[in-house]
Amino acid sequence: MPSTTARALIDRGRLALSALLPVVPEALAGRMRMEQLLSILRLTPVMMGANIFIAALVLLAGFSGPHRVSLSIWACLVVSYGLLGLRGWLASRRRKSGKATVSPRGLRSIILQAGLLGCLWGALPVLAMDGASVQMRMLIVSVIAGMIGCGGFAMLTLPPAAIAYSTPMVMGSLVVLLTSRDPILMALAGLLIFCYLVVTFSSLSHARVFAERLIAGEELEHQRQMVSLLLSDFEEGASDWLWEVDASGALTYVSDRMAEAAGLAREALLGRNVASFAVQVAEAEPGLAADLTGILGERKAFRDVTLRMTVEGTDRWWSLTAKPTHDLSGTFTGFRGVGADVTEARQAQDHIRRLAHFDVLTQLPNRLSFLEALNRAWTRQETGDAGGCAVLCVDLDYFKSVNDSLGHPVGDALLIEVADRLARCVGETGFAARLGGDEFAVIVAPATGADPLAALARDIVDQLSQPYDIKGHSVLIGASVGIAVAPEDAGNPDDLLKNADLALYRAKSDGRGAFCFFEMAMDQGAQERRALEMDLRAALKNDELTVFFQPLIGRRDHEITGFEALVRWQHPQRGLVMPGDFIECAEQWGLIGKIGEWVLNQACAQAVSWPAPLTVAVNLSPNQFMTGELVGQVTRALQASGLEPWRLELEITEGLLLNDTTRTMEQLTALKALGVKIAMDDFGTGYSSLGYLWRFPFDKIKLDRSFVAEMKDNSAITDIVRTITLLGQALKLQVTAEGVETTDQMRILTEMHCDHFQGYLFGRPMPVSDIPGFLVNDLARRMRRQDAETDSGSASISA
Repeated sequence: MPSTTARALIDRGRLALSALLPVVPEALAGRMRMEQLLSILRLTPVMMGANIFIAALVLLAGFSGPHRVSLSIWACLVVSYGLLGLRGWLASRRRKSGKATVSPRGLRSIILQAGLLGCLWGALPVLAMDGASVQMRMLIVSVIAGMIGCGGFAMLTLPPAAIAYSTPMVMGSLVVLLTSRDPILMALAGLLIFCYLVVTFSSLSHARVFAERLIAGEELEHQRQMVSLLLSDFEEGASDWLWEVDASGALTYVSDRMAEAAGLAREALLGRNVASFAVQVAEAEPGLAADLTGILGERKAFRDVTLRMTVEGTDRWWSLTAKPTHDLSGTFTGFRGVGADVTEARQAQDHIRRLAHFDVLTQLPNRLSFLEALNRAWTRQETGDAGGCAVLCVDLDYFKSVNDSLGHPVGDALLIEVADRLARCVGETGFAARLGGDEFAVIVAPATGADPLAALARDIVDQLSQPYDIKGHSVLIGASVGIAVAPEDAGNPDDLLKNADLALYRAKSDGRGAFCFFEMAMDQGAQERRALEMDLRAALKNDELTVFFQPLIGRRDHEITGFEALVRWQHPQRGLVMPGDFIECAEQWGLIGKIGEWVLNQACAQAVSWPAPLTVAVNLSPNQFMTGELVGQVTRALQASGLEPWRLELEITEGLLLNDTTRTMEQLTALKALGVKIAMDDFGTGYSSLGYLWRFPFDKIKLDRSFVAEMKDNSAITDIVRTITLLGQALKLQVTAEGVETTDQMRILTEMHCDHFQGYLFGRPMPVSDIPGFLVNDLARRMRRQDAETDSGSASISA
């Protein structure tokens, strides 16, 4: 019974001790035991030496007392234990097995040895204090207290060993001290108990801290290895590279990929100042310094700084991103970041930018570049930095007949030759551009007077009227020129271009092959337009406007995906007037806002009755954005009709984007927030810019019909169309091709993965009353096609 009780007490003690010990994951338990063992082994020589030395002192002090024999035997045992401990320590030093873990059995052996040593010291009070002098008793108690403290310190990382070592000493001392009935010795017993408790709880607390540090260290090492692995995979699999510089900008780390991009060995790059590579900073965030040295000197994080540099004699572009690094004291130590060779992307961007500013066929500046140059010239003449400026509009005579009779390839080659002659005529005196088709324009700034302008116009007419040898054909055409001079003929750049065009119209009317200056008397056309304006204002009141709808066709199954709303004017005398004959005038007269709102309401009201997947597209004029009421108009149209916002598609022209105002952007953002879709109409006609596609929230781009019409016989146009469709795919934009009139055009566009088609091949604009029949016919067509495919499949299975 007593043995059972003792065993139960021991088990409870083990459970209590286990609860106090730190919890270590099983994967780290062996490593934890090894670290505890190493911690004890480091102090083993000192501990064993102290045991031998103190045992000898105790023997010397009590040798003259009554316990000489027992002390001698005890001291021999302690010294023997100490010598054996030193021997074991030396043996472990020689072995160096390289093990990283220790088994629980090995740790229990250490605890057992500690308990044995504690029992030897716990026997000292029992053997030597009975009948000893007061000085000897005090010495023994002091020695026991000191050994408890020293042993507890040596085995601080392993609480079971520390407790196994100190408990026998405390128990042996308490037996003697508490039975002595001496007040002083009993007080020493209380002090000894306090020392024991301090050592025990200190050991437990330190062991917990020790375990937490070990776990944290292991996690840190795991993270370091993971980061190292990820960085290694990054450098091997990604196109980017890693780089690091010190506080002076000298490279301290260079990846193999960076060395390859620089065309130098890693050793040649280390220590070299990274700023020495850059010829110039091509692109950077606003507010950054103009060169890389200045950017690094600011000691701030930077992102996507594009640098132009020379590598092996060729220009390359690098994009660098980095963050500053600091040491533990917060001192700046340099930068660490990633880089990439973006030469190909840069060249592609430059190519697209050139496409946006230069005519692909003639390589002359396009309409966008022309308008920008005209605005610059106008600003200079307004500020007095230069004299007035002049615009010469040039139109080719009889070009259409040449194009129709000899074909588009000859026509394109003719335009290239015309552009070359025009550029030579203008030279350094002006700015020549192709506006589109066979229309060209020239800016002369400063204007040098009527006589030099007349001489230039005469030279242009004469040179462009000389015979051309084009692909074995002798071609004769002519040219007409209209001239307007600022500030006499116009109050703004748009009017200057318009008046030059009016003068061109007069020159062509007078027999072609001539030039004409703008005159105020050229107002007959203006009077006619005034009459048209009055009729158009009346049309709004008399409900003469109507909306036609042209179908939009999907690429995959040629299914109807929606309709585009197109306004028509049913004039009482002129009959059905097409939008090309009055929309431009309506914009000039300020009527486009009312017309646009009416078309929007009509389109939404009709579309709500169509099957849900079908959408309706409505064209918006830039003037509708100027009023600031567009968002409210769209909101009211959707609410009044009940049409879901996602079924409404608003098309804007690229001309709107020339006035990239905050107000325009706010309205586009508000429209997107309603849930409607926004498309860029007539993409590629001269205003196109890659920047617009990310600054504005577009869902679709519509390829202008002029590209579709010419792409079959013009490889350059075909490449442009392919580039635009790839651009749409890259930017996740839907692409719609306008003006699809032949199956060959549809086939080419299908191969390019154009998303939607629109054109006479699929359906002409129709009144709303024809839409139900059109949808029924389309459904019947698809059902016949599905039945045919089903029959074909069944026949194949039967065969």
